[in-house]
Amino acid sequence: MAEHHILVIEHPARLKIDTGRLRIERDEHPPAFVLPEDIDVLCLHHPVINLSVSALQTLAEAGAVVILTDARHQPSAQLHPLKSHARQSQRLRRQIRMEASDQPPRLWCQIIRARIRSEAATLRALGRKGALYLERLSQRVEPGDAGHLEGQAARHYWKHLFEGRFRREKQGADDDINSRLNFGYAVLRAVIARQLACMGLNLGLGLGHRSSENPFNLADDFIEPYRYLVECHVAAMGEETLEQPLNGKGKQELLAFITHQVPMNDGEYRLNGAVEATVDSFCRILDGRADTLALPAF
Repeated sequence: MAEHHILVIEHPARLKIDTGRLRIERDEHPPAFVLPEDIDVLCLHHPVINLSVSALQTLAEAGAVVILTDARHQPSAQLHPLKSHARQSQRLRRQIRMEASDQPPRLWCQIIRARIRSEAATLRALGRKGALYLERLSQRVEPGDAGHLEGQAARHYWKHLFEGRFRREKQGADDDINSRLNFGYAVLRAVIARQLACMGLNLGLGLGHRSSENPFNLADDFIEPYRYLVECHVAAMGEETLEQPLNGKGKQELLAFITHQVPMNDGEYRLNGAVEATVDSFCRILDGRADTLALPAF
């Protein structure tokens, strides 16, 4: 059974395929070996990392996502596998048909309710105030979130999650909190996009996210109820930890969020198992065998 590693390489290194394994060479260190099928996400966090096209091809065939980071330690590019699925064309046609139906607004409602409930659960778990308001707000979400309650919930949530004058910034932020949130989200997005691609789904056809310039609309839909994993982990970090640079050690501490259990209606799952259940439920909806998404439940 694959181990589903998120592998971060932060030193000069050479990557190549050796007898079916990814060989990682570093000066003055013995080579390390990892099976490509055990890698969910490979993060290349150093400008002097050499890898062969053969290594990239093998990683893509194994379904791994490769992330490149910039000088500010934030993701700058991602390589996603284009794995063929036996039912890929059929699912594409069904996704296109779904776009013209009333299903996207209803499914988006389910996602936003789960997102707001996860925010309330995070505040409760961390002993913050404001959870009851979010719990009540989640019950008022309408199809398509016609009342824009997601935005109301977010403003309330961020105000209570972090002390002080924190302001959520999605792009270009380099403060201690936002930089960690953005990096964690990028890895989480890659894990979800990988599973969607493996199931033969078109990532550009979203439910709530429908930008013509975003090739990952569907991944950005399904990341919403899972964001709390990153947020709770970052909010629980001590001030001393947050003040440390987001280097290799800092990323390892941050990526520990992937080990947290995710509560679902039928039990607790590791992140990969929970994401797989969510994507499987979406495929069943496309096939006409279900009408409810399997999402984190609180």
